Amino acid sequence: MPHKRRSAGARSRSLGEQPGGAHWGALIAIAVFVLSAALSLRGGQPPTALGLDAPTSVFSAARAAAVLARVLGDEQPHPTGSTANELVRDRIVAELARIGLQAQVQRRFSCGGSACATVENIVARIPGANADQAVLLAAHYDSVGAGPGASDDGAGVATLIESARALLAGPPLARDVWLLASDGEELGLIGAEAFVREPEFARIATVINLEARGTRGASLLIETQPGNAQIIAALRRALPRASGSSLDYEIYRSLPNDTDFTVFRREGREGLNFAWAKGAARYHTPLDNLAHLDRRSLQHHGDNALAMTRDLTDRPPAPAADVAGDAAHDAVFFNLFGATVAAWPVTLNPFLLALGLALWLALGVRLVRRGSRTAALATACIAVLALLALLAALGWGAHALLQTLGAMPAMWTAQSALLVATFVALALPATLLAGYTVQRWCGEPALALATLLPFAIAAAAAVAAMPGASYLGLLPLLAGSICAQLVPNRPVLWSAVAAVAAAGLWFPYAIDAYPAIGHTGLPATTLLSGLIVLPLLPALLALRRAAGALAVAALAVTFACALLALVRPAFDADFPRPANLLYAGDSDAARLYLKPLATMPVGFMRQAGFADVSRPVNAWSGWGYPSANGPTLPAPSLQVESDGIRHGRRHIAIRVTSTRNAKEGGLVLPGDIDVASIRVQGHALAPSRWHAEPTRWRRIALVGLPLEGAVFEFETAPGRNLEVYGYDRSAGLPPAMEPAARARDAVAMPIHGGDSTIAWQRIEVAATPQSQ
Repeated sequence: MPHKRRSAGARSRSLGEQPGGAHWGALIAIAVFVLSAALSLRGGQPPTALGLDAPTSVFSAARAAAVLARVLGDEQPHPTGSTANELVRDRIVAELARIGLQAQVQRRFSCGGSACATVENIVARIPGANADQAVLLAAHYDSVGAGPGASDDGAGVATLIESARALLAGPPLARDVWLLASDGEELGLIGAEAFVREPEFARIATVINLEARGTRGASLLIETQPGNAQIIAALRRALPRASGSSLDYEIYRSLPNDTDFTVFRREGREGLNFAWAKGAARYHTPLDNLAHLDRRSLQHHGDNALAMTRDLTDRPPAPAADVAGDAAHDAVFFNLFGATVAAWPVTLNPFLLALGLALWLALGVRLVRRGSRTAALATACIAVLALLALLAALGWGAHALLQTLGAMPAMWTAQSALLVATFVALALPATLLAGYTVQRWCGEPALALATLLPFAIAAAAAVAAMPGASYLGLLPLLAGSICAQLVPNRPVLWSAVAAVAAAGLWFPYAIDAYPAIGHTGLPATTLLSGLIVLPLLPALLALRRAAGALAVAALAVTFACALLALVRPAFDADFPRPANLLYAGDSDAARLYLKPLATMPVGFMRQAGFADVSRPVNAWSGWGYPSANGPTLPAPSLQVESDGIRHGRRHIAIRVTSTRNAKEGGLVLPGDIDVASIRVQGHALAPSRWHAEPTRWRRIALVGLPLEGAVFEFETAPGRNLEVYGYDRSAGLPPAMEPAARARDAVAMPIHGGDSTIAWQRIEVAATPQSQ
């Protein structure tokens, strides 16, 4: 009898389940997949807020909110050096006295990486049986100039005070607990820089820092330190359902963000940095107020701070060398379905990767022996990688199109849920169509094997370059490969097991890419959504016509959500349009600029008299939309106090004085000036990772500029002509410009430092020093 070659479809049926069983097995797999994705979101949910009737030894969000309301008073912005900040300082001291703690205000001149100020840190101690290896609870109390800082970081201060009250109401502590409400964090961690030079800091072994970027969300563990295995063990003990992961830590380290914990970690302290990050549209705006603070987030902060403080004060003393180690002693950790924190030593990663790769390759060999063609397996793998490239392109293209059509006029807008739904749904039609094509030509086992390849690649890349992210690739790879070794003839089953693992681990990052980094994260949402669905393709395709209907439905959802995102207003009372006004110039000319972080309505631009084209404000402070000229500004006075050669280097000292009594002043130097040589009133700048970043200009500020001015010193190579700017800055606008501020549309608000007035003067420093 002549041999008949079987089709790929026939081989697929011979290696897989029978059609009837496949249908029900696929439905069960899909249901478990959906359940896994839903449960994965539990880890990002804050707990229920406790009321005033909560036991005295536990943290109560209601009590903390009452403290915060008293501390913030009239909810005015209170940046460092302002009268409002002094009032907040005094209220914090009073709140600590209310619970029986006598606070010390440490007034110090200090410098961060680019700014200096006189800060007033508030320090208190809860005595324990042992004064050494104490625990520090830290939060900052200053705000930015645009908002009252209820979440950032008033909530941290209220958490600190309510946690201290609960500690005092509980059993005696084995070790001291120090409380730090730092000043000057928003200026560049200046208060933390001052505190690490205090004698009290020498007794600190562990730091718990409390922060926020937004007004709601889970209190996530966003940062630890190299050698975090011990602190993660303590976390799992005290907070078995803690939110956050080692991937969050890896992501945080790659972002342009710093908190006071950056300074403590640099000084060799171990610790935990907790923050929430949703509601980012209100971050550093007037809407960072009590009305928008989620009390559940406040409760989560307190639960974390109180439980960790009690655990860390009770653990046995550790040798100094073990307090903060290196990355070789890190832990991989993550929240699993909001039920527990799983962890393993980072040193285990290479072994897990080797096991996963070996099992995956062995599966390929078994499939070939059972009738799959090697060419079909290779083709399926290449096709799956091509699909991921296509998904990335689709996400990028959709993002570019919607942005061009006006759906994303700012990083965060009121149509956030619609945008996320658009980019999640966008992944499904392309993934299903590609999966159908691959399965038809290569067979179901080949498709199932190929869907594990991206996780193998992700695992290998993470183990090599980002160990904290390794679990995202390792666990789906291992789950699918181990199951396949047990039931190699059921590709729907073992690929679905990998899909369930992927949904439980990856889905929160797919939908939270937008809340975390704004609309630029939406293309990643499409890519990650497709990656999660990949191993579920054999189960979805087993539904036959229903899979096609699902693809059509997903396409309809994509278009419907995109259309709604285009027609719905991007800004409202809860999602402000970020826009600052800057009045800038010198004694020759000055004008008003609009510096929006969002697209402004054309009608507003014309009515308010702003140009349609953005222009440079000056050589160093960015671009803005200019309006008409206004009154000239008295320029700051710049006086070269010394200029000579020392040890082969040219040393220059310049005094900057504000002739209009502005509260901030400084120098703008060429970006290649050696940062280590810069001094402000004789004080060096603190180390900063941003000093290594290339820049054309480097601005050095002093907040709280004395009437007599301040001296800025720096060094450069001899024989060089220098262009230097001196500037001063004050909050708000001159009275003549106030009508323009009132002309902003109802949903436009200042952000970060807020509206301001800047005057400057440019000087040329000749190549030849004044003195040789």
